Amino acid sequence: MAEVEPVKPTKMYAVKDLKQHTTEDDCWIAISGKVYDVTHFLDEHPGGFDIIVTNTGKDATEDFEEIGHSNAAKEMLAKYAIGDFDGGDVKKTNRASISAVKAKQANLQSSNPVLKLLQVLLPLLVILAAIFVPKYLL
Repeated sequence: MAEVEPVKPTKMYAVKDLKQHTTEDDCWIAISGKVYDVTHFLDEHPGGFDIIVTNTGKDATEDFEEIGHSNAAKEMLAKYAIGDFDGGDVKKTNRASISAVKAKQANLQSSNPVLKLLQVLLPLLVILAAIFVPKYLL
């Protein structure tokens, strides 16, 4: 029977750990729940080193995905992996944050009568100004 190697536990890193590695000489980023030491990749990055350096010290998943990196680029990340990001996947975090912000906004809007009044009157005033200003003042 073949012997199975135990899975090594990965080191967990927090945002505070990432924030200690934000220079060209020591550059870590988090993407999709993993932390990467990309210091030695900076000179090879086709988009230039500065775009990576500006995304250090935080979860860069959203920025990485928005660029539309190729599968080869995503596979290349593996050799720079040093551990897991305890901040989790930014997509899950952002969805929760967005939901919380929308709930707060909805709560504020529904509970504030002044805001309700402004939401009705402001567009009406703009329309009236657009009609009457050119007609009577110009």
